[in-house]
Amino acid sequence: MADAEELAKRLDDPAASRRVREAAIAELVEICRRDEAARRRWLMRFVTLLSDDAPIIRGWASLGVVLCDEEGSHVDRVARLLSDPSPGVRLQAVHALAPLDLPELHDRFASLLADGDELVRLAAAAALASGGDLRGTDALVAASARRNTRLDALLALRPAAQSGSPEVRAAVQEAARRAFGRLFANRFERVAAAALLAATGDAGGAAHLLERARKGGVERPMALEICGELRIPGGEEVARAAASDPRDPLRGTALRALASYGSADAVERCRAALVDAGEDPDVRCDAAEGLLIAGGDRAREILERAREEVSDDHLRRVVTTCISLFGRPAEEIRLYLPLSGDEVIGSRTPGGGAEEKE
Repeated sequence: MADAEELAKRLDDPAASRRVREAAIAELVEICRRDEAARRRWLMRFVTLLSDDAPIIRGWASLGVVLCDEEGSHVDRVARLLSDPSPGVRLQAVHALAPLDLPELHDRFASLLADGDELVRLAAAAALASGGDLRGTDALVAASARRNTRLDALLALRPAAQSGSPEVRAAVQEAARRAFGRLFANRFERVAAAALLAATGDAGGAAHLLERARKGGVERPMALEICGELRIPGGEEVARAAASDPRDPLRGTALRALASYGSADAVERCRAALVDAGEDPDVRCDAAEGLLIAGGDRAREILERAREEVSDDHLRRVVTTCISLFGRPAEEIRLYLPLSGDEVIGSRTPGGGAEEKE
């Protein structure tokens, strides 16, 4: 990987191709994601790139600004991209801003519910829902009927299923039943639909989640996580069995699920996995995230000690991030997970397809 100074030169080179500049800004964002000093050093460069001629650079810059702007001084500049002529840039701006959970952005997200691009509408509705604002529920229900947006819409509808009015909950339940019963619904869509049904009190939805958490295929991790988030009866025992089985590839996921359940042994199980140098590195990262979800003084103490003692650089970065997020509501924390994976930019590459749509 090139150093940050070289990447900045590539970005400023007027002869550089779009592909070279895109690769350069993506690498610079990654450097800043890992390095606090780099975030301070390159914040203003990302701010200037918010007005770049290339939509794909503006999209990446929105992520860079939000990542580096610890004081939130430039949020409004990123928010201006919500009205960018490129749908890809608008989409990336929503994805960058949504995790900040700022109520003052809700009206701006709501203005995108009538956007001409369906993915922008979906992202805006999901951003509102994650912040407890249900104005985008109709847009999410509509998106749940379309194949290319169904899964994201079903996942985003859970706040409406849990806290909406009786009329809203009924609309969500009907959408979930339609999605669950579709002949060609995939496994993830059925799990997401089952989660909505379970959230509205449907026993059949809970039963499906429990079955998939116990013996599912590719959808099993998702089902196990959701069982913990919704505290589905019977799922705690399933998660504990998975966490205790050294042959189970989902024991890390199970640790997070136990933390979501608030299990009495969750913190100690996560501690044991986190400090075990012989454990799979991904499981150790999952254990750190479990401690973040569990919360409390003991969990923070374990994470702070691990930050000083673990030798793996990647694990230390995950632990450090967990500490930085510690004390936030579990619903907000889950927006950032898994911390051990690659940065998720969104359902489109920043600015992707923008040139064709301009």
